[in-house]
Amino acid sequence: MALIFEVKVALYEALKGLVPANTQCTFADTGKADRRSQVWLGETTDEDLVPTAMRAGVRKPTAVSGYVEAHALVISPGGPIVAERAVYGLRDHIKDACDAIDRASIPGLLDVRPESATVDTAETTDGAYSALTVRVHVRGRVT
Repeated sequence: MALIFEVKVALYEALKGLVPANTQCTFADTGKADRRSQVWLGETTDEDLVPTAMRAGVRKPTAVSGYVEAHALVISPGGPIVAERAVYGLRDHIKDACDAIDRASIPGLLDVRPESATVDTAETTDGAYSALTVRVHVRGRVT
């Protein structure tokens, strides 16, 4: 039962086609901050796995609810407003990637949508950076 993982893979594939060409898109954190703009997927959480029926002798359907975290980082030689504005643009691409996932292609997937976002922006001697985390909520029902 890897519903959340399958959604993570589909989200990555959708993101690759939606982020701007100057933005590095990776499945996992590269551990390097050498790009001015990057997006990657982070932690995957299966929060709820609840049996939804009691049937003797057959596999029980399970309601699945969980999260995939999408991260973005923008480093700008300009000010913090420029960096934060750019990271909010990447947030919109993450939302669009959620909308682009073909729900019928992932068995049991009911819904995938951004639930919350946090942004941290700082100014340095070299310019500014802005970091984004979007928590994508995934719901489904699998057998």
